[in-house]
Amino acid sequence: MLRGGNPEKRFAAALAETVRDSKDILDIGTSQRFAKELRPYEGLFKGKRYVAAGYQPTSAYGAYSCDCHQDIENMTFADASFDAVLCIQVLEHVADPFAAARELARVLRPDGRLLLTTPFLYNYHGKRVNVHSPNHESYPDYWRFTHEGLEHLFAGFRDVRVSPLTGPIEFRLAQFYLDRVVALPPLRKLVDWVDQPKRGRATSRHLLLAVK
Repeated sequence: MLRGGNPEKRFAAALAETVRDSKDILDIGTSQRFAKELRPYEGLFKGKRYVAAGYQPTSAYGAYSCDCHQDIENMTFADASFDAVLCIQVLEHVADPFAAARELARVLRPDGRLLLTTPFLYNYHGKRVNVHSPNHESYPDYWRFTHEGLEHLFAGFRDVRVSPLTGPIEFRLAQFYLDRVVALPPLRKLVDWVDQPKRGRATSRHLLLAVK
């Protein structure tokens, strides 16, 4: 979870760029509609077709429950179904990320946009309640991705931009489960001032923007 400040501003700017000219938007691998970092930006999707697709999702979220079940490695959507795809903190849970990358490209229209975030240096966060029937209440945690790994994985796209969302100081706080304190206004301001993300340095999460 992003804790405000510059990391959230970077995410918000990338999201606005991705959905601005998109009419049909897929949010793949989510637990519910407008989950995680998307909830504050629900207004950006007004007037657009937004499809939230989870893996065997629960219907317990009422109006915010997912629209459908999809396996990111083998989606049932037709080719070129969406102008934009959002894939937020999903790829680390996918057994075959290369298959997922191919599917993300397949369902995008020409010039379609992909916004993806995934951990780099981050604690294990799988939840294996039922190893025989994984779903949004029971899931593995397989992978971590460097910026070079993501560029290789999505080499079939053009204009691929991978950047760290958080800097090395915030990363180290997260390793000791202290990242919550970063949200406190005085500390948030200080961390934003001194903690400068840079490719190839420690970060909790990478953000990828790409165009098909």
